[in-house]
Amino acid sequence: MKLSYEDKIEIYHLWKEQYWGYKRISKKFNLSYSSVEYLVKLIDIHGKSIVQRDKNKKYTAEFKKAAIDRVVFKHECIWQVSLSLGIISKGLLNSWIKSFKENGGIIEKKRGRYAKNKTEKEEIRISEKNSRASKEKSCFTDRERILKKIRCLNHRAGKERAEEIAEAITVLRQELKCSLVFILKTINAVSDVPHMTRSTYYYTIRKTDKDDKNKELIKKIKEIYNGHKQRYGYRRITLELSRQGITVNHKKVQRLMQKYDLKAISPKRKYRSYKGDFNGTVKNQLLKKIIDKDNCNTYYERKFTTTKVNQIWATDVSE
Repeated sequence: MKLSYEDKIEIYHLWKEQYWGYKRISKKFNLSYSSVEYLVKLIDIHGKSIVQRDKNKKYTAEFKKAAIDRVVFKHECIWQVSLSLGIISKGLLNSWIKSFKENGGIIEKKRGRYAKNKTEKEEIRISEKNSRASKEKSCFTDRERILKKIRCLNHRAGKERAEEIAEAITVLRQELKCSLVFILKTINAVSDVPHMTRSTYYYTIRKTDKDDKNKELIKKIKEIYNGHKQRYGYRRITLELSRQGITVNHKKVQRLMQKYDLKAISPKRKYRSYKGDFNGTVKNQLLKKIIDKDNCNTYYERKFTTTKVNQIWATDVSE
């Protein structure tokens, strides 16, 4: 809806003198809330003369460039720039910025059409197609590299470590020059790799290490561990710390040793050739079982006599 000069002045008077709210004014004039708010603030800053319609009024290229630079390069608010420069429409500066980006940094595009022959159109179409294909190929290659790196992570005890994944994502962002959204979308689209959300990623890379206060304790643990030729586990190291006057819980020592991969060297296991009963138990032919019912006793008598060859076999069962 187009407003006349009188309508704009009436809107301002309703707000300024009769204390109408933006919502009530927007309902009366069938306007959006933001349009009413912008109009009132514009008149309040620059006076009533700013809303007088001038059909021949045009904004110069220098004026547009100055306004666009403040928003695009200095990161100022579009509304604040529009109000300070006295731009009559709240969406005009936004359209200038959109046109500026679409035209590759050109403020004003030359009007009129120029003729293109068939070959030029074909060349443009082919170049666009090639650029699209190369972009798709590059995205496919990046996805393969992202998934390969995440799958190759060495997760402890089968659990995904957020620190390790976040570090890998940071490296991928630097190597591939791609956005975090693209990497997370690639990872979360596949079921066989650990997933991560954007909030978890930023929380993980910003959180501090809780073991910063345990630096002296970690140094002592490493000294004891290396001083005993890496043979001490967390129990013996806890006892050694206690002897040195350092009281610490054995669970804390165990956690710190696991974190820094300090594993005690265990002695070589004794050799045992017995692998289990595969073919059942063979009856012992050398012993004769005798049950004495009267005395309630059971004993064995040796039986070494045989009647033919291969009736009884014997072997050495020691190692």
